[in-house]
Amino acid sequence: MSNEVEPVRILGIGSPSGDDQAGWLTVDALLAGGIRTGAALLIEKLDRPGANLIALFERAPRVILIDAMQSGGPPGEIQYFDQEGWPDYGHGLSSHGLGVLAALSLARELGSLPLRLDLYGIEISSANPNENPDDRIQAAARQLARRIAAELGHAAV
Repeated sequence: MSNEVEPVRILGIGSPSGDDQAGWLTVDALLAGGIRTGAALLIEKLDRPGANLIALFERAPRVILIDAMQSGGPPGEIQYFDQEGWPDYGHGLSSHGLGVLAALSLARELGSLPLRLDLYGIEISSANPNENPDDRIQAAARQLARRIAAELGHAAV
Protein backbone atom coordinates (compact mmCIF):
# COMPACT_ATOMS: atom_id res chain seq x y z
CA MET A 1 0.00 0.00 0.00
CA SER A 2 1.27 3.43 -0.97
CA ASN A 3 1.92 6.16 1.57
CA GLU A 4 0.93 8.83 -0.94
CA VAL A 5 -1.97 11.05 0.07
CA GLU A 6 -4.90 10.56 -2.27
CA PRO A 7 -6.45 13.72 -3.70
CA VAL A 8 -9.83 15.15 -2.84
CA ARG A 9 -12.00 14.44 -5.86
CA ILE A 10 -14.56 16.86 -7.30
CA LEU A 11 -16.76 15.06 -9.79
CA GLY A 12 -19.21 16.98 -11.95
CA ILE A 13 -21.78 14.57 -13.34
CA GLY A 14 -23.86 15.42 -16.37
CA SER A 15 -24.84 14.85 -19.95
CA PRO A 16 -25.07 17.13 -22.98
CA SER A 17 -28.84 17.51 -22.46
CA GLY A 18 -29.89 21.04 -21.46
CA ASP A 19 -29.92 21.70 -17.72
CA ASP A 20 -28.42 18.25 -17.07
CA GLN A 21 -25.05 19.92 -17.66
CA ALA A 22 -25.25 21.43 -14.15
CA GLY A 23 -22.40 19.34 -12.75
CA TRP A 24 -20.22 20.07 -15.76
CA LEU A 25 -20.95 23.79 -15.53
CA THR A 26 -19.88 23.80 -11.88
CA VAL A 27 -16.58 22.10 -12.77
CA ASP A 28 -16.06 24.59 -15.62
CA ALA A 29 -16.66 27.48 -13.19
CA LEU A 30 -14.18 26.03 -10.69
CA LEU A 31 -11.51 25.65 -13.36
CA ALA A 32 -12.23 29.07 -14.88
CA GLY A 33 -11.85 30.54 -11.40
CA GLY A 34 -8.31 29.28 -11.08
CA ILE A 35 -8.69 26.05 -9.12
CA ARG A 36 -6.33 23.50 -10.60
CA THR A 37 -6.04 19.77 -10.42
CA GLY A 38 -2.91 18.64 -8.64
CA ALA A 39 -1.55 16.22 -6.08
CA ALA A 40 -4.18 17.27 -3.52
CA LEU A 41 -7.16 17.85 -5.84
CA LEU A 42 -8.63 15.98 -8.79
CA ILE A 43 -11.45 17.63 -10.76
CA GLU A 44 -13.34 15.74 -13.46
CA LYS A 45 -16.44 16.00 -15.61
CA LEU A 46 -18.20 12.66 -16.02
CA ASP A 47 -20.90 11.71 -18.53
CA ARG A 48 -23.46 9.50 -16.71
CA PRO A 49 -20.83 7.32 -15.00
CA GLY A 50 -23.13 4.92 -13.12
CA ALA A 51 -21.23 2.17 -11.32
CA ASN A 52 -17.91 3.49 -12.68
CA LEU A 53 -18.06 6.03 -9.84
CA ILE A 54 -17.05 3.32 -7.38
CA ALA A 55 -13.50 3.10 -8.76
CA LEU A 56 -13.13 6.86 -8.30
CA PHE A 57 -13.96 6.51 -4.60
CA GLU A 58 -11.06 4.13 -3.96
CA ARG A 59 -8.78 5.50 -1.23
CA ALA A 60 -10.29 8.98 -1.62
CA PRO A 61 -10.38 10.87 1.66
CA ARG A 62 -13.19 13.04 0.30
CA VAL A 63 -15.39 13.12 -2.77
CA ILE A 64 -17.58 16.05 -3.80
CA LEU A 65 -20.24 14.99 -6.32
CA ILE A 66 -22.24 17.59 -8.24
CA ASP A 67 -25.28 16.47 -10.19
CA ALA A 68 -28.55 17.74 -11.61
CA MET A 69 -31.74 16.75 -9.82
CA GLN A 70 -35.47 17.06 -10.29
CA SER A 71 -37.43 17.14 -7.04
CA GLY A 72 -39.99 19.80 -7.93
CA GLY A 73 -38.05 22.72 -6.46
CA PRO A 74 -37.31 25.92 -8.35
CA PRO A 75 -34.70 25.60 -11.12
CA GLY A 76 -31.30 26.67 -9.84
CA GLU A 77 -31.95 25.69 -6.22
CA ILE A 78 -28.88 24.01 -4.70
CA GLN A 79 -29.33 21.15 -2.28
CA TYR A 80 -26.62 19.56 -0.15
CA PHE A 81 -26.51 15.97 1.10
CA ASP A 82 -23.78 14.79 3.45
CA GLN A 83 -22.48 11.29 4.20
CA GLU A 84 -25.64 10.32 6.06
CA GLY A 85 -28.13 12.34 4.00
CA TRP A 86 -27.31 11.29 0.44
CA PRO A 87 -29.93 8.51 0.36
CA ASP A 88 -32.52 11.34 0.48
CA TYR A 89 -31.09 12.47 -2.86
CA GLY A 90 -33.04 9.57 -4.37
CA HIS A 91 -36.22 11.59 -4.08
CA GLY A 92 -35.10 14.04 -6.77
CA LEU A 93 -33.16 12.26 -9.46
CA SER A 94 -32.06 13.49 -12.84
CA SER A 95 -32.09 11.36 -15.98
CA HIS A 96 -28.97 9.55 -14.82
CA GLY A 97 -29.60 9.85 -11.09
CA LEU A 98 -30.54 6.22 -10.70
CA GLY A 99 -27.05 5.33 -11.86
CA VAL A 100 -25.51 7.71 -9.32
CA LEU A 101 -27.73 6.53 -6.47
CA ALA A 102 -27.20 2.87 -7.39
CA ALA A 103 -23.43 3.43 -7.50
CA LEU A 104 -23.48 5.11 -4.07
CA SER A 105 -25.61 2.32 -2.62
CA LEU A 106 -23.36 -0.36 -4.08
CA ALA A 107 -20.24 1.44 -2.85
CA ARG A 108 -21.76 1.56 0.63
CA GLU A 109 -22.48 -2.19 0.55
CA LEU A 110 -18.93 -2.89 -0.65
CA GLY A 111 -17.40 -0.64 2.00
CA SER A 112 -16.00 1.55 -0.79
CA LEU A 113 -17.46 4.94 0.08
CA PRO A 114 -14.90 7.66 0.70
CA LEU A 115 -14.31 8.81 4.27
CA ARG A 116 -16.32 11.93 3.42
CA LEU A 117 -18.91 12.27 0.69
CA ASP A 118 -20.55 15.58 -0.16
CA LEU A 119 -23.31 15.49 -2.75
CA TYR A 120 -24.65 18.71 -4.26
CA GLY A 121 -27.76 18.67 -6.42
CA ILE A 122 -28.77 21.57 -8.63
CA GLU A 123 -32.49 21.60 -9.32
CA ILE A 124 -33.21 21.59 -13.05
CA SER A 125 -36.30 21.96 -15.20
CA SER A 126 -35.34 20.46 -18.55
CA ALA A 127 -32.89 17.83 -19.70
CA ASN A 128 -33.74 17.78 -23.39
CA PRO A 129 -31.03 16.97 -25.93
CA ASN A 130 -29.69 19.87 -27.99
CA GLU A 131 -30.91 22.51 -25.51
CA ASN A 132 -28.65 24.99 -23.79
CA PRO A 133 -28.74 25.12 -19.99
CA ASP A 134 -31.11 27.67 -18.49
CA ASP A 135 -29.53 30.90 -17.18
CA ARG A 136 -30.68 29.97 -13.65
CA ILE A 137 -28.73 26.70 -13.86
CA GLN A 138 -25.63 28.50 -15.09
CA ALA A 139 -25.90 31.02 -12.24
CA ALA A 140 -26.39 28.23 -9.69
CA ALA A 141 -23.33 26.41 -11.03
CA ARG A 142 -21.20 29.54 -10.59
CA GLN A 143 -22.62 30.08 -7.09
CA LEU A 144 -21.88 26.46 -6.13
CA ALA A 145 -18.35 26.72 -7.56
CA ARG A 146 -17.71 29.75 -5.31
CA ARG A 147 -19.11 27.85 -2.31
CA ILE A 148 -16.93 24.78 -2.95
CA ALA A 149 -13.83 26.90 -3.61
CA ALA A 150 -14.36 28.80 -0.34
CA GLU A 151 -14.94 25.56 1.55
CA LEU A 152 -11.68 24.15 0.18
CA GLY A 153 -9.82 27.34 1.14
CA HIS A 154 -9.34 28.69 -2.38
CA ALA A 155 -9.77 32.30 -3.41
CA ALA A 156 -13.17 33.37 -4.70
CA VAL A 157 -14.05 31.92 -8.09
